[in-house]
Amino acid sequence: MKRSFFYLVLFVPFFASAQSTDMYFDKGVELFNKKDYDGASDYFSKEIALNPSNIQAYNYKGIIKAQQGDFKGAVDVFTKEIAANPNADIAYANRAFAEMNTADFKAAIADCDRALALNPKSMEAYLNRGNSENRMGNYSAAIADFSKLMELDPNDAKAYTNRGNAKNGLADFKGALEDLNKAIELDQQVPEAFLDRGISKGRLKDTYGAIDDFSKAIALNPKMDAAYLYRGLERCDLNNYNDALVDFNQAIALDPKNTEAYSKRGALNLKMGNFGDANSDLSHAIALDPSDASAYYNRAEVKLKLDDNDGAMADFNKAIAITPDFSEAYHDRGCLKSGMRDFAGAIEDLSKAIVFNPGDEAAYFSRAVARIALNQYPTAMGDLNKAISMNKDYNEAYYYRAILYMGMNNFTAALPDINKAIAGNVNLAFSYYMRGFVNESVKNNTAAMADLTKAVELNPSNASAFVERGKLNYSLNNKVAAKADWTRASILGDREGAMLLKYPPQKHKATGNSAASNWVVWKK
Repeated sequence: MKRSFFYLVLFVPFFASAQSTDMYFDKGVELFNKKDYDGASDYFSKEIALNPSNIQAYNYKGIIKAQQGDFKGAVDVFTKEIAANPNADIAYANRAFAEMNTADFKAAIADCDRALALNPKSMEAYLNRGNSENRMGNYSAAIADFSKLMELDPNDAKAYTNRGNAKNGLADFKGALEDLNKAIELDQQVPEAFLDRGISKGRLKDTYGAIDDFSKAIALNPKMDAAYLYRGLERCDLNNYNDALVDFNQAIALDPKNTEAYSKRGALNLKMGNFGDANSDLSHAIALDPSDASAYYNRAEVKLKLDDNDGAMADFNKAIAITPDFSEAYHDRGCLKSGMRDFAGAIEDLSKAIVFNPGDEAAYFSRAVARIALNQYPTAMGDLNKAISMNKDYNEAYYYRAILYMGMNNFTAALPDINKAIAGNVNLAFSYYMRGFVNESVKNNTAAMADLTKAVELNPSNASAFVERGKLNYSLNNKVAAKADWTRASILGDREGAMLLKYPPQKHKATGNSAASNWVVWKK
């Protein structure tokens, strides 16, 4: 499943201010500038009690609430400011900022509309409406607002940053890069600009450039957890897993509720073989966000590694329930069903995986394996041909296609596929056995003897290979070697080997099993 690299950039809006001769108000402004927000708030409250029409006192008090993270309180204060002066466009714009931070985006947009009706040049309203649209995924609308902001102030770095952010949301990474380059040219001290430019570069496959930008964002703001998260993702792409793990750890330390950091660290621990840690991280991610389908999917993969097939099945089911077009989950659940011998269910899942991702050659291959198990050889052949047409080096698919050809006694077609399987180190013991049988059937005895000998060297428990080599030795009048091979096969429990010891063949020919299912002794 593809996940967005989107990260919202928020800037505190511009707030209007004015001079006053009132000592309470002036003292409040003095304390506000000294960052004594509690003291400032007390003086602004006194000012409001004496002068309820002083909208600047409300404005400052609302700003303090927002800066302290009390956005609902800020909404209340700005609402009182609007009641005191319904024509104060800044009050609507500021209330929109507070509403946006309580995730009430529709209300924020409505307030920005009111502010712009009162003041068509309200930069705060365009900024806050653009950010609200951005948060709702309405990227085109956000871009329009940020573009308007640029018309009002062509040198506004945050407008370029936010428009670049919205373009990332639209997957217009080249356009985003242009805006973010301009933002950084205008102001090199905005960490969000470097963060978003790093995201653009990462999606444009400039991994090292992305890492450099994320590092610059961290240098400007060491508490920016998203920069650590995305730098970790880029380091994963470089297989620099240890440094990536350090970045994910730091992202979580900065924000213990960073669901994506837990999810990505869990996926990395899975890749590194740290299954216990992976299970813990992914379970934590799910607890924080029960709608995280990728966390369920990766936890299912962990459970497969821990031989917890029932637990894996439950997690695959959950991932698919959350994201019904999750092709990878259908594929892997299908493979799990094959392993549990539910071949019909496997074929159904793998067919869905192909519907949602027609370019997945592994789904065609896996469906072919399930179809072979149900003796559906013509459709299995079609799937293997499709997988090979998509990936000319799909050695496992050549191996299974060779099995089908063997079952059809089409040894001429089987031989090049077996050669491909051997070149790709696919189940070598049985591949050599099959090739030995093919060479024996066409009287290429020297090659057949070499292949069958290699087969028993690789797998001394392959009784069938000993039986076949014994037959070949017997046909070459090497009866002592033939007897030794059949004796070995008999010890391994092969009835044909035991019978041949008593009743040697009068005339030898290769007698492998004709049904394709009898040749299947290995699965990926």
